[in-house]
Amino acid sequence: MFKHAVMISYLRNTFLFAALACFAVSAFAEKLVLGGSDVIKPYISETLKTLAAKNRFEVETRMNGSYSAFDEMKSGATDAAIIALPKGASIPDGYAAYPFAYQVAVVIVNSVNPIEDISTNQLYRIFSKQTQNRAETWEQVGVKSSAVGSILAISTDFSDNVVVELFKYSAMKGTNLGPWVNIESNKQVIYNMVKANNSAIAIVGKLTDTNMLKVLAVSNSDGGKTGNYAFKPDANSIYNGDYPMVLPFYVVCPKDKLGKAKSLIKILLGDELAHKINATDFYSAPADSRKKSIFELDISK
Repeated sequence: MFKHAVMISYLRNTFLFAALACFAVSAFAEKLVLGGSDVIKPYISETLKTLAAKNRFEVETRMNGSYSAFDEMKSGATDAAIIALPKGASIPDGYAAYPFAYQVAVVIVNSVNPIEDISTNQLYRIFSKQTQNRAETWEQVGVKSSAVGSILAISTDFSDNVVVELFKYSAMKGTNLGPWVNIESNKQVIYNMVKANNSAIAIVGKLTDTNMLKVLAVSNSDGGKTGNYAFKPDANSIYNGDYPMVLPFYVVCPKDKLGKAKSLIKILLGDELAHKINATDFYSAPADSRKKSIFELDISK
């Protein structure tokens, strides 16, 4: 009798475990694969997986870089991707794209420096190895003040190649930094150097220390839609494309997969992930932009 009761209890537990296992499998049966930028992956991967689990699906971040992202989506290896899209590039037909985040090259000086804005041509003269008319003093770029003298040019390290390459592409016509440019890998070291030298100018990512430091507005010497107006890297100028040294990232998905990937895209465009992005060197797309994208996603067929 005792053995019979034990056997019944064993069978009940076995069926219970099996049922729970089936429920777990069914609850997370949908698996979506996100491809694209390896640069942004470390900042969102774990949070994205956690949010996906709360929404009863699994997400794999197979993010090997923007270059191969379209091929991976076309082959079916990924369902959607986060893709860096430089100015002048376009999304191929058959894909939907939603603004996601931005990487920005920021120009900073000591707060004592009276300069408020600078042009891409002036930056070229200060930083480019190929310049024929190097600006070595602040007076040579139009700043007449006894508070500043010979320019100390500083750049973030090449390990942060997104900012460096963005700066080279946007302001230096694709040329390399001159050998006189001080290259530092630690952001706080750069901040301290600029604070200690009234004549310093540095290229960094998002500024995270405003004490004794000033962000310059930048104008595009090549004109374009903004002419010679200078813009600081704030949310509006970045999103509208007015600030000249910006690399946009988009959530991209084949239009015929939007139904399948909708839950994933909504998480990517949600406030929680936006807050996560804004705590890094990236800027998230503005809230209004993300809401508009979600609305467009919801009405898409």
